[in-house]
Amino acid sequence: MLLTIGLAAMSIGVAIAVVGIALPKASAPVPFTTFVRYATMAGIFSIGSTVMYVVHRYDGARPALVVADAGMVLASGTMAVAVAALSVRRRRAALGLVAATAVATGASTAITSEDVSLIVKAAILAVVCGVCAIAAARSRVAPRRPARLLAVAMGAYAAYSTARAVVGATTGWVGPVGAVFRSLEIGSAVAILIVLACGLAIILSLRSSGRTSDSDTRELSVIVVGDAQLVARAYGVDRLRSLVNEMRVAAHALDDRAVDVRNGVATALPSALSTLGDQLQNGFGWSPEEIALLAERTAPRGRTEPG
Repeated sequence: MLLTIGLAAMSIGVAIAVVGIALPKASAPVPFTTFVRYATMAGIFSIGSTVMYVVHRYDGARPALVVADAGMVLASGTMAVAVAALSVRRRRAALGLVAATAVATGASTAITSEDVSLIVKAAILAVVCGVCAIAAARSRVAPRRPARLLAVAMGAYAAYSTARAVVGATTGWVGPVGAVFRSLEIGSAVAILIVLACGLAIILSLRSSGRTSDSDTRELSVIVVGDAQLVARAYGVDRLRSLVNEMRVAAHALDDRAVDVRNGVATALPSALSTLGDQLQNGFGWSPEEIALLAERTAPRGRTEPG
C-alpha cells in the first residue's frame, strides 16, 4: 500500500513539474513545444491512472481498474507520440490508434478476470512501451541525453511487461515466479522508477532547451498561401490543398525540423521565401504565378501554432 501511495505522489510530483515548468516555455523551438505539450498530456494521463489504481486498491471497484488500465496505455502511447516528431496528420492518426488501443485494454479489463486482464494489459504495454523506446531513441525533438534516458526507461518497462505477459500466459500467477510478477508492490516499485526516469528526462530536456533558447535568437519564417480563401475560390479547394502539401514537402526536404502550420509551413531556412520558391519551381514545376501566391511572415520560436 505504501508503494502504491508513493507511486501516486511521484506521478503527481512529476506532472506538476512538467505542467509548471514546461507549459510556460514559449521561447523554445516549435517542434520542442509540441513534444512538451504531448509529454504533459502523458503525465496527466499517468496521474489519472495512478489515482484510479489507488481507488481500486482501497475499495476493489472494477470501474476504477478499467480506467486505470486504459490510462496506463494512454499515457505510454501519448509519450510515444510526443517523442516521434510526426506531422500533424500522422500525429492525429497515431493518437487515434493510441486511444483505440486504450479503449480495447479497458474493455478487456471490464469483461475478463483480473488474471486474464493483467496478461492482456502487460502484452499491450510491452508493445506500446517498446514503440515509445524506439521513437525516443530516434527522436529529433528531444535533446540527445534526455531522449536516451526516455528510451532506456520505456525499454526497461517494455521488457518488464513482456516478462509479465509471458509468465502469466505460460506458468500463470501461481508459484513463486508468478507471485513476483503479479505482486502489486513490485509492480508499483518498477512503475515508480519509470515515472521518475521519464520525469527526469523531461526536466533535463527543458533545461537543455533553455540553454539553447538563450544562445539562439533566430526566428522562424512562416510561409503560407497568402490569401487561401481567394485561392480556393479561384482554383478550388483541391488545388489549394495540393499547393499547400507540395509546399510542405519541399520545406521538409530542405529543413527536417520544419513544422506544418495552417495553409503553410514554419521553417528556419535562411531567405525562406526565395529558397522555398526555387525548390518549388525546380522540383515541383510551380509557375511564377503560383510562387507569387506565397507570403512570408516571421514568428518567434515557439509561438507558431501547428495546424
